Amino acid sequence: MGRRSVFRDPNKLALSYIPEKIPHREDKLAKLKEYFNDVIFGDLNFEHVFIIGNSGTGKTLIARHFERYLNNVKSNKNIIPIYINARLERSPGNIVRKIISKIPPRIAKRGYSLEEIFSGFLKYINENDIKVVLILDDADHLFNSYKEFIYQLSRADELTSDFKNNLSLLFILHSIDGLSKLDRWTAAGLRKNIIYFEDYTYEELLDILLVRCEEAFHPDAYTLETLETAADTASKYNFNARYAIELMCKAGLIADSRREPIVKPEHVRLARNEVPPSFTEDELKSLHLHEKILLYSIAELLSGSDKAFITTGELERRYIENAHYFSIEPVKHTWLWKMINALSSLGLISKRISSKGYRGKTTLIGLPSFPADLLRKTLYKMIVREVGCDD
Repeated sequence: MGRRSVFRDPNKLALSYIPEKIPHREDKLAKLKEYFNDVIFGDLNFEHVFIIGNSGTGKTLIARHFERYLNNVKSNKNIIPIYINARLERSPGNIVRKIISKIPPRIAKRGYSLEEIFSGFLKYINENDIKVVLILDDADHLFNSYKEFIYQLSRADELTSDFKNNLSLLFILHSIDGLSKLDRWTAAGLRKNIIYFEDYTYEELLDILLVRCEEAFHPDAYTLETLETAADTASKYNFNARYAIELMCKAGLIADSRREPIVKPEHVRLARNEVPPSFTEDELKSLHLHEKILLYSIAELLSGSDKAFITTGELERRYIENAHYFSIEPVKHTWLWKMINALSSLGLISKRISSKGYRGKTTLIGLPSFPADLLRKTLYKMIVREVGCDD
């Protein structure tokens, strides 16, 4: 008989897993249902709701629970939830194509503008008496870089002058700042029902880990002290529940690799060196190759120095060097700036104008919460795999 793993089901610690129990967020789910109640059971055609909170506060979990609820709810309305991670899809074009892929029959895309495709979608759901709840997760960058798209979403009723608008919106944001950047016409078209997700406390993190680890591990394969270590570590990063869960998953893998039957606090401490607190590998994999090389260049420059920021001049030189190293033709200066703005709008880097200590005005680039060396190593492996060069 082979050696038993500490895991009963490691998938229960996957970020995509939606557990039945949602400790300390039941009230948020109830509030979300309340906001959409008249759309689901009444005569209201659409509603707009915002979920706002830091990373790891349960926003996505509750949104996916709400999606499940809409799929199972019994009402006299034909309700279709469409969940889209806007950070992964990135552009309005990708988002609209994702939307219409969820609605049968497929709406024609060839030869039509984005607005025409979107209008066709709105007309289709109206003619078939369908109400759609569009859930746009990680949507902050849309409010910064694609304000016109937000305007179109918020004013869908104006695109549907010949019929009623059946499109509800649920935006999930890290900060309310995006709302303040909208022009008054766009802002006026949004019904600002806001649910704030406060950071968890240490005790709440511990409760969450108790529930998730009971599902993921064998009963005798971890200790309370191990969970306390994970909760304590995550408390240093805004009490991020996602990070605490990732730590326990990695700690379990470390215990298995060492052929140890119990996940111990030391395994969590070791996992901390391998699990970044502020991003997932899926988010990095979704970047274009040149964006990966640019972000790798930032991490490389900052991991090898004591500086808080690098200048765009330093970054451009290192990016060109690294592009040649990976046998890739570097993009031109204009496209480089577009990539910097894209990475900034996604929250992967910070960008600010220099003040004291610099000659003249220049843009400074930083990694506000990423461990630069770990990011450098992670991206290097991804780039090597993507370009097919020797490691």
